[in-house]
Amino acid sequence: MRIVMDEIAQRQQVPRWAVYDPDNVLHVARIKKDIPEALFVHIIRDGRDIALSLNKMDGFKPFPWDGKSRSIQETSVYWEWMVRTGQRYGRQIPADYIEIRYEELVSDPRRTLATLSQFLAHDLDYDRIQSAGLGRLSESNSSFREEEPPHQATPINRWKEKLPRPEVAALEALIGTCLQQLGYPLTIPESERKLSLRGRFLRAVYPRLLGAKLWLKIHTPVGKLANLSALELDGSASSEEMLLNKD
Repeated sequence: MRIVMDEIAQRQQVPRWAVYDPDNVLHVARIKKDIPEALFVHIIRDGRDIALSLNKMDGFKPFPWDGKSRSIQETSVYWEWMVRTGQRYGRQIPADYIEIRYEELVSDPRRTLATLSQFLAHDLDYDRIQSAGLGRLSESNSSFREEEPPHQATPINRWKEKLPRPEVAALEALIGTCLQQLGYPLTIPESERKLSLRGRFLRAVYPRLLGAKLWLKIHTPVGKLANLSALELDGSASSEEMLLNKD
């Protein structure tokens, strides 16, 4: 990767390159070992919006019998596992790791980019970025782009309009502690946030299942077939990460 990306950067006359892949949060230690000067930007988004978005795209179904009607809660547990995994690995290298909130990047891009500029030692001028209009700056890949006119679309707190109250209550019962620790307030009173028997099963089983799939993926040939990449960066994605070559 370094040979190819360094050559591309040199030909384009730029000092560094970046790679985006949500799965990077699962492999921080290996990436850091192979590319010691790598920097990691972990972009975290409200898990309720993630669950809503991925549910619209068939969600995350680690078991064959998981149907679309069930996927939103499974996806929320998957989101929490991805976020926690990225945080655990990233905080082992605090000088080369930073967490950014997706909502802050959307609502206050200049301030957020200024924070990133300082971390990366790289000028990220908002107006210049907007004028370039490359990739997703000029064309949204939101899972809701066909439902919402561009001038009305907002990727923040979409779950408040599109998720019924019982589903919000179920999600907040499942991942509420994680949401609060990340700074996302809960909207359902504690008396209504009851963790169901199924919710207890999800919390007990899914993180272990995901951990086992990750171990198999890393350590065994069969594990290469395991799919852990449900979280993608659209107008609605979540625990994303960018790997940067620090020259």
